[in-house]
Amino acid sequence: MPSTISSTQIALPASDLLRKIYQQQQPYTRVTPLLVAESLSKLIHGEVLVKAESLQKTGAFKFRGAIYRLLQMTPEQRQQGVTAYSSGNFARGLAAAGKILNVKVTLVMPADAPENKICSARKLGAQVVLCQQIEPSREEAAQKLSEDIAAQNGSVLLHPFDDPEIIKGQSAVGVELVHQLQEKQARCQSLLCPVGGGSLVAGCSLLFDTFNTGTQVYGIEPEGYAGMNQSLLVDQLSRAPGKNLSHCDALLSRSPGKANFEVVRQTGVKGLQVSEHYVVEAVQMAFEELKLVLEPSGAIALGALLQYPLQFNGQSVVVIATGGNIDKGLFLELMNK
Repeated sequence: MPSTISSTQIALPASDLLRKIYQQQQPYTRVTPLLVAESLSKLIHGEVLVKAESLQKTGAFKFRGAIYRLLQMTPEQRQQGVTAYSSGNFARGLAAAGKILNVKVTLVMPADAPENKICSARKLGAQVVLCQQIEPSREEAAQKLSEDIAAQNGSVLLHPFDDPEIIKGQSAVGVELVHQLQEKQARCQSLLCPVGGGSLVAGCSLLFDTFNTGTQVYGIEPEGYAGMNQSLLVDQLSRAPGKNLSHCDALLSRSPGKANFEVVRQTGVKGLQVSEHYVVEAVQMAFEELKLVLEPSGAIALGALLQYPLQFNGQSVVVIATGGNIDKGLFLELMNK
């Protein structure tokens, strides 16, 4: 049985505030396209649209939350600099945001993080410290090291996903998606979001609240790392076993962020697990049909449609393709499988 932690109700930000947050980000971020996935539409006998956040600056949606988080800091806090841990995409997004806003960034990354993500964070000017420890998990070990470093250098400690301000920042994906759906006069009966710590699914569910909009939001996780799914099933913060091998390096958190979980349990989010086979198939399909280069973590929500087509039969579905920061070698390996 998973270990559990009790949960409590929290106040959710209003949509007007989220639209203002989106406007604050706009000078720095990029509007990402909403693409029609024809083969997936045929597969489910409905319509599938793909929100290509892999084309966001730094190659992932994480830049949105990072730039907003730094924009909320006082001049004194920015002078102190920030320290955070990340397996890759938040690291790259925070490094870029720090460079834009002239904030010193120190990053703790797992030693087995993809080399391209480590190198890109360094090229953007961040100081990167590699964490060799993997117990009790690679993420928890990196978090502990980041806490120690922040205490030593007096910087502001940031959490990559379990932060109410980060959640608000990631909600910009949902705000932008609402605008695009209105322009296309399109519906969204189901919204599929990849989940690691859960800031994206939490942020989007603030706009696509199941009880208020009729859109069912799904948090999509790799098999063996479905901490959000388990938490929703028992209605308490829960921990996944995390023993499976997975290419989804950005989604290997064994438990969702507490702030994120408190949001999604109030907005009616459901969870789905996707097996590795369908993740690989999704990477291939995204490249061949949509001409998108996606990392496995960014393609997993497409994999959910491939694995569970009957669950979405006849629906209008939006899938968020969250990131495209994949090593060339791994991309070639997955394309040839």
